[in-house]
Amino acid sequence: MFATSHLVEKSFEIWPGKLSFAAAGDGAREALDVAMDVARDLSRPVLADAELLATGQENVLPRGRAGRIALETAVRFREILPQNGIPPSLAAMPGAICDVVLEDMRNAARASGGAHSIVVSLGDVIAIHQEPDVAGGASGVVPPLLGEFVSALEGGIQGGVALAGNQSAIPTSGPLGIVAVQSISAAMAGFAAAAIADASADTVSVCEGSSPRDRLFAFAWQNRFIAGPTGLVDAELVWQALSVSVRQAAVLRDKRVLGAAALGFKGRGRTVGPVDGDRLLRFGVSEWR
Repeated sequence: MFATSHLVEKSFEIWPGKLSFAAAGDGAREALDVAMDVARDLSRPVLADAELLATGQENVLPRGRAGRIALETAVRFREILPQNGIPPSLAAMPGAICDVVLEDMRNAARASGGAHSIVVSLGDVIAIHQEPDVAGGASGVVPPLLGEFVSALEGGIQGGVALAGNQSAIPTSGPLGIVAVQSISAAMAGFAAAAIADASADTVSVCEGSSPRDRLFAFAWQNRFIAGPTGLVDAELVWQALSVSVRQAAVLRDKRVLGAAALGFKGRGRTVGPVDGDRLLRFGVSEWR
């Protein structure tokens, strides 16, 4: 089981926080050595590309691999969602960083005996590789809410998982507390989670929240409404907000950029795709259907 595997872990400071990685298997230590090297190489272009993406300009050319992945992810979503439903491109950047590190870790592990599980996390997004017979998700590098969401998914996860909503670091225009998403990459998961959280923006009236602490997030979201914490909400509005965001998630799943999602708001929740809602105890939900 993933949760009881002998994980080797390391971390590295990079924008916008602590990049952590863990691996289990014969090639785990080699994979982590490569992860440290990749993180060092990424650190300078990541900051420059994040500043570039924060401007909101579409015709830009990021220097680094992560920046290009983030921009390509945003372009992909613009083909699916209406223009006013698109978060800033910067929402994909933390996940893109994780994707780049995971890819190089997997390559290093293959050359050194393999690794049956690899996790790379940055804030509220993770890139993850699990062999088909591996399940679970509790690891020191995974935030607790995301760890529980991963545990509620089917085993053998490939791609990324991300958290959005008022309990995450990514700003949102909607009132939902939790939006957890599994997708084909961490960049896709991060962007999808932000888009799903934003979809409920017009369902519940909330006060505007404070500007993000991170200067680049603050700049990228400067012309957008950022929802603050919500007070008491009528039960009918709770379900309306959840339903609107679930419809957004369903559209993304139909387009195959989302595998599964779990949404929580005021003690109620909804799931999309193969998620065991009964295992999502820390989401604080009392009903999932």
